[in-house]
Amino acid sequence: MFANILVATHGTPGAQRAEQLAARLAGDWGARLTVLSVVNADWSLMTGDDWLNSSATRNHFADYVEAEIDREMRAVWERIREQIAPLDPAFVRRVGPLEQSITDAARETGADLIVVGTRQQRQAPGFRARLDDRLLHPELPCPLLVAP
Repeated sequence: MFANILVATHGTPGAQRAEQLAARLAGDWGARLTVLSVVNADWSLMTGDDWLNSSATRNHFADYVEAEIDREMRAVWERIREQIAPLDPAFVRRVGPLEQSITDAARETGADLIVVGTRQQRQAPGFRARLDDRLLHPELPCPLLVAP
């Protein structure tokens, strides 16, 4: 049915349901699977705090935050790789607004289906970033499936 599936994940419980659904659909349809993780560009705004009063300190802090984000993303990707190894998914990382990053990645990978998770409960672990439907829907290049 679909030949190229893009799943957006940051490892939260809702995103993991999207990963599982996308993997099942890719396996059933023999589709190519691309796993997208988006680093929200807002993290870089944290470097403007007053207590970081030198460029060396700001750069050191930015390097630390980026290393932590990379570590968390690698852990998510390794978990996915182990769980769906036979599918040999591709992994893509973006930095920027969530909605634009997802639509850009879908266009660039030629996705014909995008899978995302549902909104998390307020107390759920993980990232707090949420998709804004009003920004995402007008930009979509293909159908969007929200994993229940």
